Amino acid sequence: MKVLHLFSNAKWTGPAEPALNLCVALRRAGVEADFACAPNAGAAVNKVVATARDRGLEPILEFHLSKHAHPIKNALDKLALARFLKRRPYDVLHCHLDNDHQIGLTAARKLGVPLVRSSYYGEGFPETARHRKLLAGTAFLIEPSKRAMERDEMEFGFPCERMRVVPGAVDLERFDPMREVPDARSWLGIPPRAFVVGIVARLQTHRHYEDFFQAVRKLVDREPNTRAIVVGRGTKQAEVGKQPVVALGLQEHVHFPGFVEGEEYVGMLKAFDAFVFLVPGSDGTCRAVREAMAMAKPVVAADRGMLREIVDDGETGFICDGSPESLSRALHRLATNLQLARALGRAARAKALREFSLDSQAGTVKEIYQRLVNK
Repeated sequence: MKVLHLFSNAKWTGPAEPALNLCVALRRAGVEADFACAPNAGAAVNKVVATARDRGLEPILEFHLSKHAHPIKNALDKLALARFLKRRPYDVLHCHLDNDHQIGLTAARKLGVPLVRSSYYGEGFPETARHRKLLAGTAFLIEPSKRAMERDEMEFGFPCERMRVVPGAVDLERFDPMREVPDARSWLGIPPRAFVVGIVARLQTHRHYEDFFQAVRKLVDREPNTRAIVVGRGTKQAEVGKQPVVALGLQEHVHFPGFVEGEEYVGMLKAFDAFVFLVPGSDGTCRAVREAMAMAKPVVAADRGMLREIVDDGETGFICDGSPESLSRALHRLATNLQLARALGRAARAKALREFSLDSQAGTVKEIYQRLVNK
């Protein structure tokens, strides 16, 4: 079975790694999965291309596959993709983002190739005419959550028999709490006995950092041995991060390592005693939460997006309303009861092993492909 995946971006955006990981896992499962992405990243390094090659995938770079719809580039891509599929036939076309979906739709219809779309909209597709048109030509929709599936059925009339919830997956070998990884606490100069709260999110105004820092202030007032690590960067990092920390007098308690990747990123997660997540970003499936759970970290999450479907309140962490008061209460429970924190973390790791496996995800997706091909 041959499947072509389209990814219309050159940036290492939220869905990039899940899409690449799925292709790699599908190949292990015996599917001839190819990956086409944007060849041009401007002056920046094309990390999507570089990472694909690092993981054994030689990407197809014959199309523009721009992030945003472009009248000329999209028209050229539609023609080029149709010619490409005639020259190299595939059984299924698998799209991941809105613009590659729009490009792939024309060729799929013209050649009679079933089109599968992976959605990264945790609460369902935006209610727009564009998305209505895209879904109308989709043979099968892979949903990230029950909430998204129910909403897309209600808002767009998409048939439930052509949808399936496939949980987001992470590399459970990479995110293994027993592995030796760089010691982030030593790097940042954090005392060994400190209670460390971690957050991974871009420093942007809509990510509710003001609530996080106020919660940390309340926690520090009760537990002075608290430290917080903010993993991420953004154009608003001074306004959103460092200035509020100074205003709250938290300079000695909050660390800003910036954007961290590779083994250093895994080391950061390992340094946390608790993980906080407040609002989904460009990947509505909240992959960072699954990575933290795989690292056996209890998660304190706001009740936004699909987070309630990932974190089981009272079992793998706590769900709260996202206010500084509710965040600080949940974190205080963990800071003053490390036995509870570790038990929740073990349960989080167990759930990751059951539900977030890449090979399990690939097996389910392969079944979907087979069903479409047989039909």
